[in-house]
Amino acid sequence: MNKSLTATVLFVLLSVSAHADDQITREQIKQVISATDTAAMDHNTAAIGTHLGNSFERIIEFPHKDQMVTVRLNKIEYLQTVDEGWSRITHYAHQRDNLEIHIMPDGLGGKSHSTITENIVVDGVKMTSRFREYASYLLENGRPVITQVSGHILLGDTTPQ
Repeated sequence: MNKSLTATVLFVLLSVSAHADDQITREQIKQVISATDTAAMDHNTAAIGTHLGNSFERIIEFPHKDQMVTVRLNKIEYLQTVDEGWSRITHYAHQRDNLEIHIMPDGLGGKSHSTITENIVVDGVKMTSRFREYASYLLENGRPVITQVSGHILLGDTTPQ
């Protein structure tokens, strides 16, 4: 009986530690955010792509003629759009503030919320945009990846302090 109890306890402990390996952590999400921010500053679309999941979706919402327009891009479309955009930009810088990371109750995924301020120069015109970004993360083949990014442009003085 003592051997079967020991074997049962060992099995439970090993299955719990194996299950813990399947859970995403705040640190993993922070690393993905840092890596994609660095890749964006370097105009490195391929590096951004390595951190996007196979089912990645970018949802872009913006006002147009008193209505909200929603555009959905899959991973390939998004990376093509980003890559094409770099050719028109002569300066790009961004800053991420108000970062919050939440792990889902099951531990299998996570979400982040942050405020992004971008400063760009396109065709000699300086532009600044600020938007609230919402991102979702999962482990894909043991790697943390971004599965969705959405958000909205902040108008006026709406950025959280």
